[in-house]
Amino acid sequence: MKTIIVAIAALVLGFGAAYTLIPRSDNATQVTESTQKQQYTCGMHPEIISDEPGYCPICGMKLTPKKDGSGSEGSVRIDPTTTQNMGLVTTPVRYQSITRKVHAFGKIAFSEPLMYSVNLKIDGWIERLFVDHEGERVHKGQSLLEVYSPALVAAQREFLIAYESSQKMEDSLSDSSAGGMTDLMQASRMRLSNWDISSDQIERLQSSGEITRTMLILSPTDGIVTAKTVSEGDHLKPGSELYKIADLSTVWVIAHIYEQDLPFVSLGQEATVELPNLGGEKHTVRVSYISPFLNTGRQVEIRLDLENGDYRLKPEMYAEVSIISKLSGDRLAIPRSAVINSGIRQLVYVTSDESDYQLRVITTGAVGDDDLLEVRSGLSENELVVTSGQFLLDSESRLSEALAEGYQAGHDHGGDHDLHPSPAEEQGLSGVYTCPMPSHAHVLQYGEGNCPECGMALVPVEETDNESVYVCPMRECAVVQNEPGRCPKCKMKLTELLPASEEEPVQEAPDTGHEHGGAKLDLDPDELLAIGGHDIYTCPMQQHYHVLQYGEGSCSECGMKLVPLAETDNHQVYVCPMTECGVVQDREGTCPVCGMNLVRYQPEESRD
Repeated sequence: MKTIIVAIAALVLGFGAAYTLIPRSDNATQVTESTQKQQYTCGMHPEIISDEPGYCPICGMKLTPKKDGSGSEGSVRIDPTTTQNMGLVTTPVRYQSITRKVHAFGKIAFSEPLMYSVNLKIDGWIERLFVDHEGERVHKGQSLLEVYSPALVAAQREFLIAYESSQKMEDSLSDSSAGGMTDLMQASRMRLSNWDISSDQIERLQSSGEITRTMLILSPTDGIVTAKTVSEGDHLKPGSELYKIADLSTVWVIAHIYEQDLPFVSLGQEATVELPNLGGEKHTVRVSYISPFLNTGRQVEIRLDLENGDYRLKPEMYAEVSIISKLSGDRLAIPRSAVINSGIRQLVYVTSDESDYQLRVITTGAVGDDDLLEVRSGLSENELVVTSGQFLLDSESRLSEALAEGYQAGHDHGGDHDLHPSPAEEQGLSGVYTCPMPSHAHVLQYGEGNCPECGMALVPVEETDNESVYVCPMRECAVVQNEPGRCPKCKMKLTELLPASEEEPVQEAPDTGHEHGGAKLDLDPDELLAIGGHDIYTCPMQQHYHVLQYGEGSCSECGMKLVPLAETDNHQVYVCPMTECGVVQDREGTCPVCGMNLVRYQPEESRD
């Protein structure tokens, strides 16, 4: 008996020790997992995270469960072998100097401060022209024309009388009287000078004492006559313009840069001007002016001063301007290839262990040489971003999100209806129920229930005469109504639900390439146009055809105003069937917002 008791005690002690010592990782994991609180996030705005189900405060979409073990919504976990097969390449985020070589085409122009206008300040007649055609080169003090004016003759006589009187009265009168005559002579002299009579001419008049019938008008500067508006014998009034003369010893180089190049250009900055018409001759100059506003082409005018002592540079000559600039300080930067531009946001995939890839929204700045892109927010130094293969990664992520949302939709609508077919569905019926009262035929839903108007139990629609039933082809949308239209959730065209006896035989439709998760979208070219294709704008420059968006704007590459797609020959265009996503690009793929496959947009003229 004692032996049996001892054996039983030993067994009890053994089981107790085993229970204490054997690891219970599975149970512990289950307890831990059960205690973790489920979080919810928005598929379009991953930064929105909530501890309770609800709707996104930004876009109003229903929040979906945040996936455990994948980092966050928009993330995907991939094993190393698949990563290698997908060709994913990562690069670290670094602080780097961002430089850019700005190129601009310009023209030689007159320097406006060196432009002169020769005017007549008295009433008179042109007796003789010494410079009688445009383009003639003149020198400062050179005679331009000879003018006769009665007022000028009278002014000469007045000056001589005042001068002679001052000389005669200088010794006979008091100092005060002599001083008064001198002032009168100076006033007469000033009057002639104000009429553009040179000091040399006045000195000759004073020394000779002879009044001339005409007086000469002289050139105020060296330069080229750019305009002549008079002929011999013309009678001119005061203020009449005679010539325009341009001093070409210094000329302007006027060029235009795009607004995205503005951060790289500043006043006083060194630039190189190359002159193709002079064998590629180069000059080093500095930026002397930057316009405070943009012109109609979304460009900014800059100006550079260029010496032209030999007059070889002629206005309207072409010039090429190059400015090599560097932004102040080092900037956080990544390769431009790492960014996925959805048209609304700029996204990158970030990884820490090369198996978990997280989608991140970033804000970018200036674009430097070698497509180096400044990052203003959203990334930190040394984080790894995907620079190659991110579109495959994005497709994988969106597919996972779509499956998760479909599963959640099945639980949100009709309880266990989607998991356990109703009796009507088991009999091969549509699963749509309606009220047996003809006056309440508009009451339609998936699954059993009661009519909200009369309280009667709903019956399968096949058991009634209700023929006005339209459903969404995407069953997870659970949209059913008694009028045609489009699904308010996925925007697909509703299809008519025909009675079983009238259902048309299923015919294999031609492949249009419009797929969503393996299911064909019933979208013909006309429907694609209705989606909003006619609102697509692109850059008129063919090399920038990859710039596409809904609505007007400016090209992110060259700054030119975008034009409607129909005005170009750009045909490589793919759009998301969900117009609210606002996604349009120049290559196939999936929508980064909703995960649907992009469809090819066909211009109206290419459709039959």
